[in-house]
Amino acid sequence: MAVLRELGGLLRTPRYRHLLAVRLTGQAADGAFQAGLASLFFFSPERQATPAAVALAAAVLLLPFTVVGPWAGVLLDRRPRRSVLGWGNVLRAAVALLGAGALAAGSSDVVVGVLALAVLSVNRALLAGLSAALPHVVTPDRFVLANSVTPTAGTVAAGVGATATVAVTAALGTGSGADVGALVVAALAYAASGLIALAFPRTLLGPPPGAVGPGRRSLRHSAADVVAGVRHLRERRPAAAALGLIAWHRWSFGLTTVAMVVLCRRVLAAEDDPSAGLAALGVLLAAVAVGSGLAAVLAPWGAGRGRVHRWISGCLLVAAAGQVVLGLTTSQPLLAVAAGLLGLGGQGAKIGVDTVVQRSVDDAFRGRVFTAYDLVFNVSYCLACAAAVVLVPADGRLGGVAVALGAGYAVCALLQGRGRSRVAV
Repeated sequence: MAVLRELGGLLRTPRYRHLLAVRLTGQAADGAFQAGLASLFFFSPERQATPAAVALAAAVLLLPFTVVGPWAGVLLDRRPRRSVLGWGNVLRAAVALLGAGALAAGSSDVVVGVLALAVLSVNRALLAGLSAALPHVVTPDRFVLANSVTPTAGTVAAGVGATATVAVTAALGTGSGADVGALVVAALAYAASGLIALAFPRTLLGPPPGAVGPGRRSLRHSAADVVAGVRHLRERRPAAAALGLIAWHRWSFGLTTVAMVVLCRRVLAAEDDPSAGLAALGVLLAAVAVGSGLAAVLAPWGAGRGRVHRWISGCLLVAAAGQVVLGLTTSQPLLAVAAGLLGLGGQGAKIGVDTVVQRSVDDAFRGRVFTAYDLVFNVSYCLACAAAVVLVPADGRLGGVAVALGAGYAVCALLQGRGRSRVAV
């Protein structure tokens, strides 16, 4: 009951609801956009999903932010975050519409892929901006609760967007017409998210007034800002340790994601029935979203009153269990349960880590630190994609690899519990 009262108080905060609306709209669009790409590149009748193909596509879509990410962090700490969030989403809408037009016109996969790269690269910078802005709309005593609700609600929104797109595409039959529709819907939602963000007062979301600089900064000054952000992170050891735990989760999750796409395409459905494979993937995505939503419900209780480090350890053990089951069965009901456990454990640990980072770093550096956080996300995922070429079998059945990944989660939980990599605050 106490948690429900606190949640009610949080949701009655107008500025928080406003920022939450920006996230939910934008991430629902992300889910629809990414599901449209998955349908186009992995579940169309003329394509076969192999571990190498899935891994290469995922890595290529994430690599651009690895290059632009540090400079995006400087932007978030030197320009009003409200403007970055607003105009960034408007830019995504325009590029997504270009992608839909290119696909409708029969352009090559390369053209559509390049436009998708642009959309997804901007996406990671905007998520970092949302995390950096959150402390400006809630009080410090509500950080755990806000970090339970906000990113998790965004993950659920992305899952809903992806699941709805998968369901419609599978029902209509995979093909360019359905994929074009998915990209158009995503573009409209991106535009809505941008307009909602621009309704904030210009300076409300930070950074501090003294940190806002001129519109043009030299490369030397920008590089110095990046170095200062890295130095600040090194001085905040709890935040740095937290990113280490997230790195393992993202590496393991990335490897598993590649395997699950291949498994759905080549084992859980007939190879000449890509719509069935896409529907099977939709079930797993929905299960991950449900697990993530449950994490949001449980985190305020589990991570409150100085128990953040214990909460993170427990979540890592839950993820370990889900990881092992995902690799040892092809039963769709069991796979759905395991995906839910992985969503619960992974999102639950992230809630704790977000809280640690927000409490450990200064506002003048939050944009750069949260961009570094997203870089850890992306680099770890890209490394997992590279490893997937070697570790994921042609049919997607992980077997012993999944057991090893589960053991890795358990080791992280043990180290966290003993304080060797503790991120408690």
